[in-house]
Amino acid sequence: MLYAVENNSNEESKAIVTQEGGLAEYDSTLHEEATPSTKESSGLTKESSGFENFYQGWHAQSKQQYKEAVKLYKKASKQGCSVAEFHLAKMYQEGLGVHKDYAKALEGYEKIAKEGYVKAQLLLAQMYEYGNGVAQDSQKAFYWYKQAAQQGEVQAQLSLAKMYYEANGVQKSLVKSVKYYKQAIAQGSLEARTGLAMMYINEKELKRYLQEGKKLLMKAAQKGEVRAQYYLSQLYKQSNVFAKDYDMCVFWLDKAAKKGYAQAQYELGNMYAHAQGVELDLTKAVSLLSDAAQSGNSNAQYDLGLMYYGGIGVKIDKHKTFAYWKSASENGDKDAQHNLKILCKNEPNVCQ
Repeated sequence: MLYAVENNSNEESKAIVTQEGGLAEYDSTLHEEATPSTKESSGLTKESSGFENFYQGWHAQSKQQYKEAVKLYKKASKQGCSVAEFHLAKMYQEGLGVHKDYAKALEGYEKIAKEGYVKAQLLLAQMYEYGNGVAQDSQKAFYWYKQAAQQGEVQAQLSLAKMYYEANGVQKSLVKSVKYYKQAIAQGSLEARTGLAMMYINEKELKRYLQEGKKLLMKAAQKGEVRAQYYLSQLYKQSNVFAKDYDMCVFWLDKAAKKGYAQAQYELGNMYAHAQGVELDLTKAVSLLSDAAQSGNSNAQYDLGLMYYGGIGVKIDKHKTFAYWKSASENGDKDAQHNLKILCKNEPNVCQ
């Protein structure tokens, strides 16, 4: 069956991959040759009849002449140009130069995905994983991610690692999750380093690799991977992995917050607002919480509403309280929903 879920050996839960025996052994895998990927230029030699039409279409698209681009992509795709078919499918998916049509996008992606076009395989998998224009189908997503991963597509390898870890569309397998994270790491993915590190740190079956996980996480954070920086901050704040160290917690939170990571902005703002491990600084707290709130963090929106309600670090402004609590309510915050009802009952003028 085309989209059959892979089954794992019953022994897998007992045996954590032998090739992950230690850091030196692990590092040697970073130099393994990746599976060659399908060249995006497939069908794009000057000799191919669709190349010139594709090139003109791509040039038109770069000038935002979308209708002209669609016309040329259609012509090129009929002449067998796979990359033109790919761009045309994207135009249908995004509604550029044509009415948005997920069915036609899906049809275009599937046609060239079956021929081995790796970027089409990846986008097809994402459509099925997230239900974008199609019925959500984790097994089909898994199938297409695997096709792309076998051609060395890093994002597909990452997605497979997560799907095996979360038992999404496939039977859970720590072994195979580790395998695909390592494949992505071999191609330089810092996100994969973070994912594998957190597995080594959090999974009991992988506790023998705890030290390796710590090294991986630290290395990813030092290289600027924002999720690694955030996770490190939390490990310094409240775990047995590292000795509690608020200075290091703040150091890594600040790194992630400056990169726009909303949860880090909220956490650090909350620490400044409550003098937790740092000196009280309401100005910094308001600034960080405002950044997080603007990114849609409901906790930051709720807290800012309270600060404007009580004049904590800011001037009292019930209109801003209403705006922040309204945003938090729309993001599902129950406390904000409760407070909003009381605010609008007692001071209806601010809710107009």
